Amino acid sequence: MRTMRLSDEDYRRLLALRTGLRRFLRWSEQQARAAGLTPAQHQLLLAVRGHADRRGPTVGEIADLLLLRHHSTVELIDRADSAGLVVRRRDPDDHRIVRLQLTEAGAERLETLSALHLEELERLARRLPAAWEGLAPVQPPHGLAPTPDDSAAVQIARVYDFATPPGATAVLVDRLWPRGLPRARAPFETWMKDVAPSTELRQWYGHVPDRFATFARCYRRELSHGAAGEAFEQLRRLARSKPLVLLTATRDLEHSGAEVLRRAMTVS
Repeated sequence: MRTMRLSDEDYRRLLALRTGLRRFLRWSEQQARAAGLTPAQHQLLLAVRGHADRRGPTVGEIADLLLLRHHSTVELIDRADSAGLVVRRRDPDDHRIVRLQLTEAGAERLETLSALHLEELERLARRLPAAWEGLAPVQPPHGLAPTPDDSAAVQIARVYDFATPPGATAVLVDRLWPRGLPRARAPFETWMKDVAPSTELRQWYGHVPDRFATFARCYRRELSHGAAGEAFEQLRRLARSKPLVLLTATRDLEHSGAEVLRRAMTVS
């Protein structure tokens, strides 16, 4: 079989991708240790929490997920059990089967780490767009058309400093009307209050940057159901038709609800 000739750009893309992945893995290991876990324990907790069966995975399933031998998996689980991170439970339908579940302490550590990892993955996706291109299957599975990238045309801006560009849709995504802004001068036609963080969450956050990771995690959870979920899907439909700008009155755009919303559209 004749080998396809590769261009210099192909090699640069591969280098950028592999370097980015290695840096991410090293960063992930550092974050796990900072949270008091070994990288293997972090992966174990993720395998337990991310398993499709709500009763929890078996030891054999964990071994398959972590690409470990059975005895190595048992040793890892023993250490995590001793550390108070996981517990073994007998399957209610078949007492011969042992399943794993997270303890409260294990779940809390994993949730904190997972929020950090999702944010870092989003940052990497923005930095390495060219390296990721072309890695998806050439033909979509089952003949379905690929889903458009909602985030490509989604931006955020401060409502006081914004003028709607031609062909774009601007949406206010705050729950409160911007203070001091006359309605006649509003640079948007749509105000989507339901997609904003709940009043309770907004008041707890108080725009304290140290709380942003927890705020973002809770806000993403709100966007998955109820009126917020419906409004979020409406925003996604708007983003498919034309460029979309999410407006907020918040000064700190980097730590705003609009930024969380934009990122949620990136990974949805």
